[in-house]
Amino acid sequence: MSTLSRDKLKDILDRIKGKRVLVVGDLMLDHYLETRVKRLSREHLIPVHNTINERYFAGGAANLAVNIASLGGKVSLVGVVGNDNEGYILRDILINKGIDVNLVTAERPTPLKSRYHTAGTIYFRVDREVTDDLDRSITIRLISMIENVLNNSAVDCVCVSDYDKGGVTPLLLKNIVMFARNKGIIIIGQPKVKHYLDFIDFDYIKSTLVEATISTGISIMNESSLHNLGIHLLSRLNCKALLLSRSRGLTIFKDNNMINIPFFAPREYMSAIGIRDASLALFALALASRADIVEASVLSNLITSYATIKPETMVVSINDIEKALYNKDIVESISQIPLYK
Repeated sequence: MSTLSRDKLKDILDRIKGKRVLVVGDLMLDHYLETRVKRLSREHLIPVHNTINERYFAGGAANLAVNIASLGGKVSLVGVVGNDNEGYILRDILINKGIDVNLVTAERPTPLKSRYHTAGTIYFRVDREVTDDLDRSITIRLISMIENVLNNSAVDCVCVSDYDKGGVTPLLLKNIVMFARNKGIIIIGQPKVKHYLDFIDFDYIKSTLVEATISTGISIMNESSLHNLGIHLLSRLNCKALLLSRSRGLTIFKDNNMINIPFFAPREYMSAIGIRDASLALFALALASRADIVEASVLSNLITSYATIKPETMVVSINDIEKALYNKDIVESISQIPLYK
């Protein structure tokens, strides 16, 4: 049985720097307000908080782009923001990270996630967003931007990150596939639910098991039904491989094989803010660096060893991942993962 090794994974990491990725998807702004209880309100007998700190991070597909840049990749980003202060803040964050920004301004708010926290614990979140699909005219402008990037840059990989905020539509997906196929570029999709089954003809699909079951209506009763779901989606989406994250770890479906990879951190850290796109960033860069699906999946899973439950959006560096490769427990876990099952 062939096994992975730390040296093989380190070699892939060494090839990541400079790989160019085009990111398309739902852009969001993550807003964190640290508060401290001041007193009880006389009107409603509820605590009154003072804001003592306020921070902004790129969220959604914008966070995917930031993580790719942090890991050493080169990024072009195509997406939509609103004509509002949040859109300007997000644009500045991305430009300051060295990302090639291609944005359409639409008459809808920039999706905003405001998380209020005290003593390191988030106690509630307020969302401001419109989730209807974009107007066709806006989608056509996005398609034109995507075509322009692909025609004028040496892109190694295209990543589409969908958060069901309306930026990813069937028309957009069809054109991305057509452009990338014509140029022989790897296409990776991270669907949510609404348009999950429209991610057809992508090379690789990465999502959660929950999203897959909701989108297909297939219930998972045991490992056999899980296998059937994976094979069904491989055929229906016509992809080379499917990667599903679930409570036990990651499961890869390729051909008729099902390969399980354990998480490298306690389960409670899997809800870390931004872990979804941080993981996709390394997955994409690894595939762009000629890793196979198992190697790329194991590397992306190393992200979990750096997950935190802090009130901040997760951004990892290549140094973080290299340190994980020297963790004895993680290396021993990696050596037990079969390349085929």
